[in-house]
Amino acid sequence: MSGRHVELAVRARDLSLRSGGRDVFTGVDVDLPVGSMLVVRGRTGSGKTSLLLTLAGRMRPTRGSLRVLGHDLPARAGAVRRRVALGEVRGVNDLDDALTVEQHVAERLVLHQPWWRPWTGRAQVDDLLDRVERTLAGTGGSGGAVPPLHRREFVSDVDPLERTALGVVLALVGRPDVLVVDDVDSLRRVEDRRRAWQALTVLRRTSTEPLTVVASCTDDPDLPRGADALLLDLQDA
Repeated sequence: MSGRHVELAVRARDLSLRSGGRDVFTGVDVDLPVGSMLVVRGRTGSGKTSLLLTLAGRMRPTRGSLRVLGHDLPARAGAVRRRVALGEVRGVNDLDDALTVEQHVAERLVLHQPWWRPWTGRAQVDDLLDRVERTLAGTGGSGGAVPPLHRREFVSDVDPLERTALGVVLALVGRPDVLVVDDVDSLRRVEDRRRAWQALTVLRRTSTEPLTVVASCTDDPDLPRGADALLLDLQDA
């Protein structure tokens, strides 16, 4: 079933996770419409990353009910994982510092092609990056647009905002219904955080198919005007 045919992208009731003898997060209730944005806010150690991974079908909750894109979790975790994509989450799907930006993109394109086509050409990589950069160039906002990716630069050398953008680009290659971006506040510069929130808002609004965005942060998100995001404060969950 496609995400466009269900009213809610995420429905959670009393969702809780306990690990190592402690509660990671407890009592989370969410009704997130398809095509909207959820911002999970909480201090370090509040369980933000674990909650995002749970909503993405990558972690198994201890208690409560969870339905994502019409699939009950954890029973249908495989189906959810195919339709929910992660930006870079450190320790989960780290980018390879020894690869360039375009090598990462080529590798991800091959992953999503038929098995009998285990290669991709520079033209295909350039076309994808060109399309992404045209979208990012239009993000604008008070903090400015996300700058173009330096295609032949190694990931170890790119700046934090470019690394975050690359993680999002790779996540979107498979045309997911839900995009998950963890810890926007890991971007230390205020203008970079502002640009990241603006870009996520624009990507959601300009997607040809409904794109639901789930992102996390520590402080109040610097969302652009009219972003109409749902805020979930884990301290109050």
